[in-house]
Amino acid sequence: MSLRRQFSQNPPPPLRTGSETEEPLEKASQWARAPHEWITQRVDIVRGFVASDLSDYVMRFSMLLLGAYTLYLAWCESCKADYLAYLAGVGEALLDFVTLTRGSLAGATVAVCLSVWLLTVRWMRRPAPIYLIDFKTYRHCGVDGGDRDSTAGVPASQERFMAESRAALNRFGEPCFTEKSIEFQEKIMKTSGISEMSIFPESILPKSGQNPLGKDAEVLGLSMKGAREEAEAMMCKTVADLLAATGTAAEDIGIVIVNCSLFCPTPSLSAMLVNHFKMRSDCLTYNLGGMGCSAGGISIDLARRLLRGHEQKGSLALVVSTENITQNWYRGNDRGMLLQNTLFRCGAAAILLSNRGSDAGRARFKLLHTVRTHVGKDDLAYNSVIQEEDADGIRGVRLSKAIMQIAGDALKRNITALGPLVLPLKEQLKFFFNMVARTAARGKAGKPVKSLARSLVPLPLFRSLVNFTPDPADQPLPSPKPAARAAGKLSPPRPRPEKPEDPLLKALPPYVPDFTAAFEWICVHTGGRAVIDAMEKNLALPSHYLEPSRLSLYRYGNVSSASIWYELELIAENGNQCGAHRPDGNLPAVPRKLRRGDRVWQIAFGSGFKCNSVVWQCMRGS
Repeated sequence: MSLRRQFSQNPPPPLRTGSETEEPLEKASQWARAPHEWITQRVDIVRGFVASDLSDYVMRFSMLLLGAYTLYLAWCESCKADYLAYLAGVGEALLDFVTLTRGSLAGATVAVCLSVWLLTVRWMRRPAPIYLIDFKTYRHCGVDGGDRDSTAGVPASQERFMAESRAALNRFGEPCFTEKSIEFQEKIMKTSGISEMSIFPESILPKSGQNPLGKDAEVLGLSMKGAREEAEAMMCKTVADLLAATGTAAEDIGIVIVNCSLFCPTPSLSAMLVNHFKMRSDCLTYNLGGMGCSAGGISIDLARRLLRGHEQKGSLALVVSTENITQNWYRGNDRGMLLQNTLFRCGAAAILLSNRGSDAGRARFKLLHTVRTHVGKDDLAYNSVIQEEDADGIRGVRLSKAIMQIAGDALKRNITALGPLVLPLKEQLKFFFNMVARTAARGKAGKPVKSLARSLVPLPLFRSLVNFTPDPADQPLPSPKPAARAAGKLSPPRPRPEKPEDPLLKALPPYVPDFTAAFEWICVHTGGRAVIDAMEKNLALPSHYLEPSRLSLYRYGNVSSASIWYELELIAENGNQCGAHRPDGNLPAVPRKLRRGDRVWQIAFGSGFKCNSVVWQCMRGS
């Protein structure tokens, strides 16, 4: 509850600013000795009663009344005989119902009562539906769709970025980057698939007319103050747009969740929003840090768990996903850390969630599933994305060369858990039988089972069921002959040849389910062009399916955890015609918009290493 302190004696002196050198208003000991009167605001009392569960109080009161009445019947001499006869009748009815001996009216009554009770319990324990009322992303006024008030950040061309990189100086007045590092960054920039419209913070690229920061950059721009200004400009503008678009007052929000991986100040970013928008005092705030680009899905999963809690009925949750690069512009020459400079850009997304049934009519999406996968128990996966200092003590984020293999393993685990929730039964059966056939063909279930699998899998009846696709050019390899023996002595040892690939397993690859049968739209985190290409290949998707991801990377760059929301916004605006807004884009044969009932799959990867999926159902088309 918010509390207001009133002094019973003299009124408090006027507040002094932090710049003054006078003594503070009160020392702790003086404050403790002073008499205080604590007054609770009336609005907090009313809000407490409104937030309470009325049905819980009614049920408790009813149980107390029934318990008192039961004691009265049990101990009242005049009613004892009737009470015992009633218990005997109930017992007889239960016995008839269990044994099915007579099927009397009493037994039927017990059956109906039990059914009604079970249905009531099931209905009361059903999970509350989670609705996405609306969401907004930060778009600079220089980017398509950005309004004129969105001026934070600077659209940077590749030429401007490279010029600033060449001019960057460390605190000793020496160039930050060697010529090889400059060439490496320039090469990555040209092949990254990012356009000239992406946004950098002003702390890295000053606006036109301002001088570069030079050797004082770490003090003047790349400081805590600069990072706070970047975070506040992006987040607060996005949240303000969301509240205005939904007609929501800041005091109505009961849960605030902010995720930012690399910037975790004190007070937290969630506290920054509470202070800026003057939210109520009983608002639950959460700040997620260090979780990488997949933290957007984690935030949605956390909001889902909170909104389905017993104490959060009729609540609104605000989720904000962002990243901060002011203090994380790497100023060294380690190639494993230079990638972050060329891929990451500024951005933010704000999402308003609700568990109120009255919001179903205005909601844009309904949350169906969240699936989280964490492979951090493996040391290689844990260290694949890590923030550390290089050999010169300069801090940055290092990306492992094996990150694509690690991401692929995490993806397989994630879709294995997600598949049974979303795939049609036909695709699930194909996946299951393919897995059984491959296990049997490897001989892991014993030689008899292996022989049976080798004889059954090639048959026409089983080919399509287990995804058996032999290559006509492949012929079964002959069995190796036993080693020849010379008269009276063994032949000299020969180097052991590599074991050839089993023709059966080669013609029986792992079955990749058709995810286009489960989702009309897929939003893949824009970690880079290679990530999108790998997802398209591994999931066997049509070329136009990931155009929203490619267009988001082209326009905005890698905006970390907010990327999946930029992609969903592009889908809502352009449908499957996103390829028309990008050079060399792919277009389907039939144009299509986002429709009511469509399912959307958001999937992202992050440090740790994690792969998280969120599935939505569209409530109203675009």
